[in-house]
Amino acid sequence: MVLLSDMKFWSVIIALTALVLSQLPPIKDWFKKAKIDFELYSKISLTHKVGNPNLQLHLIISNIGGRKVRVKKINATVSREGSELLTLPAVNYLQDPSDKNNVLFTSFSLDPEEEWGHIVNLLNFFGREEEKEYRKLENDLISDIREKRKQLSDEPKVLIEADPDKVSPIIEFFDKKYIWTSGEYTLTIGIETDNSKIDCEKCFRFTIFESHEEDLKSIRDDYKYGAGVYWDSNRLAAVIVDVKEA
Repeated sequence: MVLLSDMKFWSVIIALTALVLSQLPPIKDWFKKAKIDFELYSKISLTHKVGNPNLQLHLIISNIGGRKVRVKKINATVSREGSELLTLPAVNYLQDPSDKNNVLFTSFSLDPEEEWGHIVNLLNFFGREEEKEYRKLENDLISDIREKRKQLSDEPKVLIEADPDKVSPIIEFFDKKYIWTSGEYTLTIGIETDNSKIDCEKCFRFTIFESHEEDLKSIRDDYKYGAGVYWDSNRLAAVIVDVKEA
């Protein structure tokens, strides 16, 4: 009873209680459910590797709920005229926009009010048979160019043109994989978390103009030199287009 009437005792209890509460989220957040949201930058980059389509997006994912959330996957589905063309998974991202090297995308956690914003690469992988086919086409082209270069050892900077029978199969492979033709597209981005009830999905629209398609296809002219196949061409197989939420 003496202890209960001791003001110093209650001062200590009050101080300890205040300290504990200061380390906890605001009371209003105790009752907030888990929830995420995301923003997409107004421009996206469309790319390809010998026709095989890829995407680059700038995403900002926010935890707007009151619980920690773990983001597991980011996917982008591309459709045209109501028909789904492909779904691309996030594979890597730039830690900083000025970085040249990508970081492997793995699952990550967001505390309440925390954000994750990066430039993300969503890539389309070859199936086993496609990979096997492409590697053979690439090796045939490399072997042909290297064989011809042996005869020009004193002129290493001269571009060597491969035989048409080595180039035409690569063009055919390009035509089979290429999807970025001019027209209207729908882009559906989905964020998967450790709680399927709060997974987030939004639809956007973008347009590919004929000029975009011409730019993306122009790199085919360099395939005969191996550029864009086994070494980087000066022509970038990428265009930037505007995107708006549908």
